[in-house]
Amino acid sequence: MKLIGVFFLSLFCVLTTMKVWAAESGSQNSTQKDEHGFSQQIQDPRYTKLPTYLIEMKDGVLIPSELVVPAKTKFRLVVKNEGSKPAEFESNQLRQEKVLFMGANTSLVITPLDVGTYDYYDDFAPTARGKITVKAQE
Repeated sequence: MKLIGVFFLSLFCVLTTMKVWAAESGSQNSTQKDEHGFSQQIQDPRYTKLPTYLIEMKDGVLIPSELVVPAKTKFRLVVKNEGSKPAEFESNQLRQEKVLFMGANTSLVITPLDVGTYDYYDDFAPTARGKITVKAQE
């Protein structure tokens, strides 16, 4: 019985480590910028009509912590909760609020914004804060 417990504990440790490595490798892609300095859009056949950006929530961490989008452009945010606890995407300035259970995702359409910064955060993890920087197109 003790051997089975050790086996499952070891398996849990290995799987947890692999999940952390996968999260780190995925987070590098989500913070890249294009040639104009805007955040990379996600390429998904479901979202072809609007520029689409991804925000991942992972147990009190927001990836990316800064999203750069063009001004005066309507866009879509796809918010995914990749963590092991529920999360709540919230932005008072954007007037958006969505609760996401583990493994859930949602899509938000954001109306054209003026140049500036707009905060977002995980209401269930108050220290997890991010911002959307809106800059003029060149």
